[in-house]
Amino acid sequence: MDPDVRKTLMELNRPRGKFRTQVLKKSQEKVRKNIKSTFRFSRVLKKIGENIPKCSCTRQLSRAFCTELFPFWGIMKKYSIRKYLLADFVAGLTVGIIHIPQGMAYGLLTNLPPVYGLYTSFFPVILYFFFGSSKKISIGTYAVTSLMVGAVVQEKADLYLRPSISTTTIASSVGPPIINSTAETAYSIITANTTAVPLISTTRHHPTAADLTDDELRVRVGLAMSVTFMAGLIQLFLGSFRFGGLASFMSDPLISGFTTGAAIHVFTSQVKYLFGVQVFSYHGAFKMIYFYRDFFAVLNQVNPVAAVGSVTTIFVLILIKEGINNNPTCMKNLPVPIPVELFVVIAGTVISHYTKINEKFDVEVVGHIPVGVPPPTLSHLGFIGDVVGDAIAVSFVAFATSYAMAKILAEKDKEEVNANQELVANGLCNVIGALFSSFCCSASLSRSLVQENSGGKTQVVGLVSSLLVFIVIAYIGPMFSSLPNCILACIVIVTLKGMFHQFHDMVFLWRLCKRDFAVWFVTFLATIILDAGLGLMVGVIFALYFVLRNTQRPYICAMGRVPGTNAYKDLKLSRTLIQIPGIKIFRFDCNLYFANAEQFRDRLYERTGLNPKKLKTKKQKALYKALLQRKREVELAEIEEAAALKKEKKQMKKRITIEEDVEKDDDDDKSLTEEQQTELQLENDEMQTRFSRAWVPPVHTVVLDFSVISYVDSVAVKILSQIIMDYKEVGIKIFLAGCREDVRKIIKKSEFYQTIDYNCLYFTIHEAVVIAQELNQQVGDPPLSPKDVLMVEEESREASARLAAISESEEKYPGDIPQLGASE
Repeated sequence: MDPDVRKTLMELNRPRGKFRTQVLKKSQEKVRKNIKSTFRFSRVLKKIGENIPKCSCTRQLSRAFCTELFPFWGIMKKYSIRKYLLADFVAGLTVGIIHIPQGMAYGLLTNLPPVYGLYTSFFPVILYFFFGSSKKISIGTYAVTSLMVGAVVQEKADLYLRPSISTTTIASSVGPPIINSTAETAYSIITANTTAVPLISTTRHHPTAADLTDDELRVRVGLAMSVTFMAGLIQLFLGSFRFGGLASFMSDPLISGFTTGAAIHVFTSQVKYLFGVQVFSYHGAFKMIYFYRDFFAVLNQVNPVAAVGSVTTIFVLILIKEGINNNPTCMKNLPVPIPVELFVVIAGTVISHYTKINEKFDVEVVGHIPVGVPPPTLSHLGFIGDVVGDAIAVSFVAFATSYAMAKILAEKDKEEVNANQELVANGLCNVIGALFSSFCCSASLSRSLVQENSGGKTQVVGLVSSLLVFIVIAYIGPMFSSLPNCILACIVIVTLKGMFHQFHDMVFLWRLCKRDFAVWFVTFLATIILDAGLGLMVGVIFALYFVLRNTQRPYICAMGRVPGTNAYKDLKLSRTLIQIPGIKIFRFDCNLYFANAEQFRDRLYERTGLNPKKLKTKKQKALYKALLQRKREVELAEIEEAAALKKEKKQMKKRITIEEDVEKDDDDDKSLTEEQQTELQLENDEMQTRFSRAWVPPVHTVVLDFSVISYVDSVAVKILSQIIMDYKEVGIKIFLAGCREDVRKIIKKSEFYQTIDYNCLYFTIHEAVVIAQELNQQVGDPPLSPKDVLMVEEESREASARLAAISESEEKYPGDIPQLGASE
């Protein structure tokens, strides 16, 4: 090959390779641009960046976060040792003295040894000092939460534990026995989800703390700690994600009815200890009915020593509490209330220890109380999967009670309570407390009132009371091992007096609001008949029913103007209100969303009396009537014109063939003079005016008051557009007055403005009314719709055709004159 040719080819190949590379690069860049323009990643990322709140960490934000998470920091910064320390110390001793007997009594209420009530009076109180936002409530044991935890422990323990001999006997009658093959202890652990069957035995059905075996104690403590830990996790989760507003779903009548019903359950659970009888504890629905049936059956087996001790204790407690502590005359001279519960516990323990009533008279006592603080452990949390549903109810009740009590006490001192922080505080108290063998805690009404009346200022009261409880747990706890259970039962029953006073709420609510009375009574009745958890569920569902019912049947009204003002009110409120002529004003006091949008439309049609379907039927009838009248006029005009034409033709004796008439008509249609065009235009205008005046709507404008509506969804906007279109067909305009900014944004983002051709949003009702009146004066007769215009044009064409037909027939038959109604 020639070297020159070779060189030329090499030079040609080099740029070709570069060209290919450039083409590939350009094609790749084009593909990237197409992908970016198609998917618009930059716009999407920019939109996401706008919607995601910007996170920034500054010193001020960090300080505000720490102050919210640890409210004690802000409280202690303003703490005055000179003003508050002595008052908090005295109040702490008073509350601590009450903590000891109440903790042991409520520990017994949870079907656990009483020492676990002391643990609950110690660990959660210290934790709440750091995380709680209320200064006045007393955290610790509470009757209702203790009862709910005790119900869970009793119900689930029956599924895991049964006496081996009795279980085998009963299981043989209902199916194959499902028990553990080992029989080293008196109780065997059942792993299947079986139903507990009442045992017929001469021994105690549910052993006391002294009789609990290791397996039974482990299962009961595990169940109590599991439900406490799970309830704390739920509270902590809700508080972390700012769901404190859920407390508003549990109204005061709901909480009052539930706690009153739960107080009766608490009283029922302590009756057997008062009289020293053995009654099987049922669980589930109707358990109270079954309990009292068995209780009255064994009432002849009452232990006289326990009964006499119970009556005496109750008498002493009521005498000192009502006669001295709560007596306004004596309260002025008492620096602190008399700790009568502690005196009763000490006296009962001493008498029981020296008289040996447990051995001689078979009176149940507390039993062994371990010394020292329990170490943290996770071994008790093995039943979390079985108690999730119960933990939800316990968590809501515990938080609702604490938050309600905190709000009541904070309002007296004009302080604020953070609901989200209260959820976090209660959650941490239960989660960490469950690791230290403390069951679910809550605020106690009686202790909180004692704390306030004794002069407590801050949560330093909790630290002092915890110190006193710690001394009992660490050193002097075993001294109370001889305390009779009937004494603790008396303390619990007398403490319920405040809850039983809530029966007065029923009478008050009956006079004030029948709905709240219904919520209170239904919740109370369901709690008594069914159970604490089921009763709470029924109460919440019944209360939510009224919420949904209010959205379906809100307050609606047609409004009128107050004379001499720009204000508008319900026409039913006063006869002096002025109803604006030609304008209807409608108000719907509820947010619009998918559940009540159709209800809004139906109520609008009903209250204003303007149903578009009925109005459309009336409009069609009116236009048809006008059309018939026009046809008769046209027929008369045609007859008169035909007669005049005949007379004229006779005088002029001039004939015109049909072909010439057709040509003439064609020529007239093709080229009309200005005079003819003017006459035709006047005739069309007259026809349109006639048809427009044939239908006049009852009103020309409907104003919707949206000032109380803060939210609308897409379904509501769609139905609102449909309402506007329906009214537009009958000649009525819709104005929206007082729309808030959120409603305006939703309406703007939807296709609402494509359905209307006029401005319908106004700031106030009066502005909408004034503009509607001005527009009605300017417009005069209402314009015809496109359908009506087509009807007029069709009628004009038909009249022209009939006129031509009459002319043709006259030319053919000059002697015949058509009569009225002879056409078609």
